Amino acid sequence: MTPENQAEKVWVTPAEAQKELGIGESQYYVRTERLGINSTRIKGKAYLSQEQMQKLREYNQPQNALATVDNSSEITSLEIPLQSGSNVGEISSEEKDDIWRLAGEIKARQLTAKDLLALHLAAGMKFEDLDLDLQERVQEVNAAANPENMGKSIAGTAQAMLEERRSHQK
Repeated sequence: MTPENQAEKVWVTPAEAQKELGIGESQYYVRTERLGINSTRIKGKAYLSQEQMQKLREYNQPQNALATVDNSSEITSLEIPLQSGSNVGEISSEEKDDIWRLAGEIKARQLTAKDLLALHLAAGMKFEDLDLDLQERVQEVNAAANPENMGKSIAGTAQAMLEERRSHQK
């Protein structure tokens, strides 16, 4: 049988692989790239062999990686690609420093994610979106910063100070 005839039984489409693995398209492409998997084109459509599909299935197995982080960042696995024949003990101190820095950056992203989300939400909020206690606090601060009964005297004092400053600068 030719691959064209076997496509429905032996070959798997990327969409089918994603569905079986419970991952999205970007995650699928990250994994296939990391595993060195290239799909086979049959009549213009991409397919994976059963062997390639098995590699994808094993990608999340505990013996294949120290941990998997699929939903929180671009980093999808803590696997460290090593040269063939090398082991963790052979990582140079410079590489260890790079790994330590990368781990720190990942943790910093985790620790700041909620604050960044809150900052983006706050940027789009209006006074009416605030809880009542927060609206009251804003009104109290505005009243203290702009007292109505002192408005004219403050404006007059400010104007006099500006004029005095300008006359000394000339």
